[in-house]
Amino acid sequence: MSLKSPKDIELKELIYHYPFNPYRSYLLLKKEQKKQALYLKIMSFLEKEGEVLKVSHQGKKGLAIVRKLPWDSNFFNVPMGAIEAIFSEKNEESLISAIFDKALSWFKEKGIKHITFKVDTTDTKAILTSQKKSFYLVDTLCTYLYAKNYTEAKPIKQFFELRPFQPKDLEAILKIVEYAFKEHRNRFMNDPYLSKTGMLELYKAWIKNFIKEGYLIVAERKGNIAGFLGYFRLPELCNLTGKLHVGHVLTAVGPKGKGAHAQLIAYLGDAPFYPDTVEGTASISNTIAQNIWIKILRPRIIRTQYVFHYFFDKG
Repeated sequence: MSLKSPKDIELKELIYHYPFNPYRSYLLLKKEQKKQALYLKIMSFLEKEGEVLKVSHQGKKGLAIVRKLPWDSNFFNVPMGAIEAIFSEKNEESLISAIFDKALSWFKEKGIKHITFKVDTTDTKAILTSQKKSFYLVDTLCTYLYAKNYTEAKPIKQFFELRPFQPKDLEAILKIVEYAFKEHRNRFMNDPYLSKTGMLELYKAWIKNFIKEGYLIVAERKGNIAGFLGYFRLPELCNLTGKLHVGHVLTAVGPKGKGAHAQLIAYLGDAPFYPDTVEGTASISNTIAQNIWIKILRPRIIRTQYVFHYFFDKG
């Protein structure tokens, strides 16, 4: 899809010049493809309960990409939404503030109570403005990229049999989810306005989505499931390059899974169909996951983001 034949000229022009493009450090993508990848990602948001909000402030233009999150809302029993991106013609705080005001008004009108906003850690104006609007910081994310022919996974000892998921594994995997994520520090756990029970139910549903739409690998020893690893295709990148790009990686191990985490991560380099790139994101506080990724896959860091939440009527 070419940026020269846009569905929305204003949107594509702002994407084209967006200095915080999350694909700007992506291996295997040429300069033009990085812009196209972001455009395709934004289009995917608009196909899933999303809207473009246009703002004009002191002669300058801005846009907010907003959407409802009905899937997430089901688990926390609160209407949820997200600001997926903010684009401004000029990196000025007054313009960015006007964009936030437009977005907050839209959410309030739609009855959305809880909002997520992920922002590049170098986008200082958006970060400061979001905090002035009463967004609160709940997490910091670091995204790694393993790229075939650019990085080489470190060979490690094989303690477990790794194999594709089978229906009989589901009960054991859901127990591992409860064990591994019950006290897991993430943006849901760090948010005082969200149910911790809802967080666990979301992770369990995520497993079922891997089964239906992605890939799910289990680590087994002596007939016992010790851990799992799941991931999805990244359609915006696959469609753009014709290569296999996967991401949204989730992995966890149970009480008898020592060593399985590293073996599962190492497996990503040889996963089904041999993906050309694997993208994994971890909380900056999750030092175990970060160290395993760095030691085993030797990836490149391609993006860092702050995660802010907003809750209407906190009082």
